[in-house]
Amino acid sequence: MTAADMSTSPMLQADGGVFDEEAHGAGKLNKQDIYLELRRRICLLDYQPGSRLNERELASEFGVSRTPLRTALQRLEYDGLIVSQHGNGTAVTSIDLTSMRDIYIVRMRLMDAMAESTPNPVTDDILDSVQDLDRECRNLLGTKDKRAFAEIIMRLHQILHGLSSNGPLRDFNDILFFQSARFWFLLLEKMDFEQQVEDLLDELRMIRRSLELRDVRLVATIHKSHLAIVLSRLDAMEANPLVAEPA
Repeated sequence: MTAADMSTSPMLQADGGVFDEEAHGAGKLNKQDIYLELRRRICLLDYQPGSRLNERELASEFGVSRTPLRTALQRLEYDGLIVSQHGNGTAVTSIDLTSMRDIYIVRMRLMDAMAESTPNPVTDDILDSVQDLDRECRNLLGTKDKRAFAEIIMRLHQILHGLSSNGPLRDFNDILFFQSARFWFLLLEKMDFEQQVEDLLDELRMIRRSLELRDVRLVATIHKSHLAIVLSRLDAMEANPLVAEPA
């Protein structure tokens, strides 16, 4: 499938369009809401790799019929986050270190594309959001709150995601982020958490300075460098899987 095909696919209309067009009743989630919530749970490891998703229980929880739920599940399967097998139900997919490394290489290339794309305007709200993340990240120093750390990473992704006007790039990057982020969060157990927080603080400071200059190209370069650091750590793990930093 080409980039153009993906950008126009109904399953990828995250900001409106076919996927969102059905109205939902008061107190009920629509298909987009369900998709985003399930994706969030998978990414934050509420649903571990290999765990089963029960359609009946989820439909009851969200207060919807199975039809909108299945549409959300189909999109999650398209994203590579779940797999449905006849007779075996629906399960969260797993990811290995080699696959994650390949994803990070592609994500780095997408940052090159972002640097060359027409940026969206940098608003004061965006600057405030980055400042909020910096403050929340600083509060994690001296803690072991890996879930809060993961949520900050996800929110930073959404900020960066909104800086580019390139639709196909945004679609590819969004899918790859959520494919790899859950495995990265799982690896936090093997890493020096304090160091990860410090690294994120460094990135947030540099991103904020770049945004103050309204230089989205520089933001992309900074984030690419951060991804390269992660990739180096993955290479070290792959080379010597028995050696891990203290948790």
